[in-house]
Amino acid sequence: MANEPQSAERLSLSATVGRCLTSLQSLSLALDTYGNEDHAAMLHEVIAQLQKAVPAQPASAADSMDFVVNATFKVSRRQVANTLSCAFGSQIIRFRVAELTEPPAFRFRSIEHLTHRLVDYPLNEGGSLGIVSTEPASDVFRLDLKSIGLGLDALATKYPRHFADLLNENTDAITADVLLQCCLFCELIYG
Repeated sequence: MANEPQSAERLSLSATVGRCLTSLQSLSLALDTYGNEDHAAMLHEVIAQLQKAVPAQPASAADSMDFVVNATFKVSRRQVANTLSCAFGSQIIRFRVAELTEPPAFRFRSIEHLTHRLVDYPLNEGGSLGIVSTEPASDVFRLDLKSIGLGLDALATKYPRHFADLLNENTDAITADVLLQCCLFCELIYG
């Protein structure tokens, strides 16, 4: 019985550290983007130490509806859907959808009980969009879960201000365009 309070205390500590890590990771992104490099480096070290102290949570990647970016940040499909909606609904006409591949099942829908094909197809397993550039005409580039995951990593690494806007749900047409280009090319091709 002596082990029970200690076990409950450990779970409480683990939960507290886990909650603090989320806040520290957001602060780290802000420091990386807008702050002092020395302070950002110190914060990265603290986060790394805390991550080592917290036991890994056994969660299946197939069950998760979130993207894990740079092994640190969780980005929900809803955040990506909102940004892609902005990209496809904006006045940016660099790209057009040439192909639609319907997923076998819809685990995620951006609008309850409706299917928004341009957003929901690539955000569900087995679904995708074939996108071509209109400046100049190009090969077909695939937008699917894999390319979105790679695009989020590129966005976080190469364009942290736009990534911070995505995380803070402060996206605009420019952020949406940069995300879409990162998903298609892993970098910004069109300025």
